[in-house]
Amino acid sequence: MEEHQKTAEEDRVGKGGKLAYGMGAVAENAMQNGISVMANPFFNVALNVAPSLLGIAVMLFRIWDAITDPIMGWISDRTQSRFGRRRPYIVCGAIAGGVLFALMWWCPRGMGTTFYFTWYMVVSILFYTAFTVFGVPYVALGYELSPDYHERTRIMSFRTWFQSIAGFCIQWLFWLTQRDCFDDTVDGMRWVGIGFGALMIIMGITPGIFLKERRLTSAELDANHSKKGLRSVLSVFKVKPFVYLLGALVTAVAGMFLVIIFGFYINVYYIFGGDMKAASTVLGAGGTVYHVICMASIPLIAWTSTRLGKKAALQIFLFLAILGNAVKWWVFTPGNPWLQLIATVLIAPGLSAVWTLLASMTADVTDLDELENGTRREGAFGAFYGWTMKLGFAICFFVAGLILEWTGFDAALGGAQSPDTLKSMLWLYAVVPVVGLAGTMLCVWRFPITENVAREVRKKLDARNS
Repeated sequence: MEEHQKTAEEDRVGKGGKLAYGMGAVAENAMQNGISVMANPFFNVALNVAPSLLGIAVMLFRIWDAITDPIMGWISDRTQSRFGRRRPYIVCGAIAGGVLFALMWWCPRGMGTTFYFTWYMVVSILFYTAFTVFGVPYVALGYELSPDYHERTRIMSFRTWFQSIAGFCIQWLFWLTQRDCFDDTVDGMRWVGIGFGALMIIMGITPGIFLKERRLTSAELDANHSKKGLRSVLSVFKVKPFVYLLGALVTAVAGMFLVIIFGFYINVYYIFGGDMKAASTVLGAGGTVYHVICMASIPLIAWTSTRLGKKAALQIFLFLAILGNAVKWWVFTPGNPWLQLIATVLIAPGLSAVWTLLASMTADVTDLDELENGTRREGAFGAFYGWTMKLGFAICFFVAGLILEWTGFDAALGGAQSPDTLKSMLWLYAVVPVVGLAGTMLCVWRFPITENVAREVRKKLDARNS
């Protein structure tokens, strides 16, 4: 049994600092998921662009991410300015991201599929470049706010809590576009997009304005600048504990997001027979319940992590998520659309634990990396953590579009989809996440950094840097 120690006063981050960092997570989640959630209802259902084409667009701009994220991590780690290594990029990226999100939905009407495909791809590349400029330094800033094992979990708990606020808003975007004050989905998303883009800007610039960064020692600065080129960034893959975390992240993202868009189609076409307005209410309410449960579970996740350790806590909550996905086959039924909330209540704490504890465990890896390699590379670790997540999303949405067409779905049929198509969607929606999250549990079990290991690493670093 490990001995759990209290956090030293000098290692604590005040509530104001945690709040400022958490508010940035609203922009982070909005940039991560806002476009992907609305792309299919807007471009596929409203503008009749094939799901496979949307998937190709996602793959193209995620390839661009593969280039920009590591570069941004390298730049952020090596930047020296009177405003810090991270804050200038956080502010500029948030502003650009909010503007480009609003622009996404203002494509002219009456154009062809090729035009809409090109519009979606080009604006997305610009938007996700802005997200990289904001997101990589933002994540890195969170890793370095405190050196304490448990305080890092508390910081990431604020981040996850505010991510749920953004998720709550995202779940109601489609519902908002269906209000009677708008002519149709296209008109609705144009004006909703402006409001949501403004929210991204306000929340995104907050950590860049109000947080103070940790100043590196002269030895740390010299070490960072002595390793030139992007080869030093790529060497994060030689840090074995980080590879286990990436494995956990990949399997979690693949399991949940490979079929996540099926929830929209199952509700609209299976539960409500093509009635999008009726489905939008259940989808919005389901998203609300999900994020309320996420927020409510975060103190429990932090409490469990403090007493059992991050690994054990994460595995407990992952088991709940596996159970929640397994019951989807029985709780998604046209006779009682609200029964699906049972699955939501079980899944939400598990995914909250994934986002909170994997991020906290990555911060622990940065200390081990400094001890073994002599550099502070929060930016590099944050870049590849975020890049892995975004690439996972890209592959998932690309493959999901192909799977959706494979099931026989045809938007032109409206509510007249074949029973076999709808049953195939539901079966995949239940089984794929179970398999993916089981893989996540295995990767977490192999992760070697416990609380005692983390504290020993910290003691050695403090002794060396003093």
